[in-house]
Amino acid sequence: MGLGDGKTEMADWNGAGRAEYSIDGKRGFVMIPDSRQIIIPKSPWKHYKEAEAVSEWYMLFYCNTWGEVIGHAEYLNAINRLEKFVLDSDKDFFLLRGLNEEELYSLAEVRPKREDYFSYVGELSEDVRAEIDRTFQKGVRAFEINAPEDGARMAEQIMNIVDSILETGMIPDVYEDIADVAVALGVMFGQALCCGYGWKWKVFGSSKEQASFGVVSPEENFCNAPMPYLLKILTGQNINRYGENDNTVLLLYNMLENIDKKPKKERYYPLA
Repeated sequence: MGLGDGKTEMADWNGAGRAEYSIDGKRGFVMIPDSRQIIIPKSPWKHYKEAEAVSEWYMLFYCNTWGEVIGHAEYLNAINRLEKFVLDSDKDFFLLRGLNEEELYSLAEVRPKREDYFSYVGELSEDVRAEIDRTFQKGVRAFEINAPEDGARMAEQIMNIVDSILETGMIPDVYEDIADVAVALGVMFGQALCCGYGWKWKVFGSSKEQASFGVVSPEENFCNAPMPYLLKILTGQNINRYGENDNTVLLLYNMLENIDKKPKKERYYPLA
């Protein structure tokens, strides 16, 4: 790559995260998120304990904000195209600067097909619809939501509630644990999208048998599973480029306005 093997004084290796990896049979994936400095191995087969069973290695690019895959590329091919993003290297690893979604998208050789985001979309059962309504009304009372018909105001209130929980660890007595709170706030966030932008509660997944419920955009181009999304934030796993948990509730809400009107080439944005 034309890069030396010595670390430079300007490169902050200590401030970077190490790439996570995943093994799927004989295929291995080193995962590269957006917006974060990351350390990746030059030869992953030398550094991961399960690597002896892997015959194919890939880089998998994903959007940390949305929590979904952008695409993947054969590992050595990706290494050769990453040179302009490398801040430093030593004999075993590269230090990559934070990449934006467009840059990751340009590196992907294979991208998820559009229909694969939710190949099955169906209507909620009456029981699930009733449970969502009950959960929403309970959350409005417990968290004292003062504008449940206003999507933007509700999203802002949810963001403030999440900030308070993360700071104090305190939750309303009507909830048993943080998982229950995530369900309640997730339902309220989904409802904020419904009343603010015209999203709809539906079930979606790879099949009717493998479907879960959440909200989909008006033209059904995009989906959001709000309960896992809120749980990720509340449990400190929504990591930003600085390695910190990030409360992106209001940011995500604002980014979803008119998302169905995005140019086709940009519709690789999947949603957490």
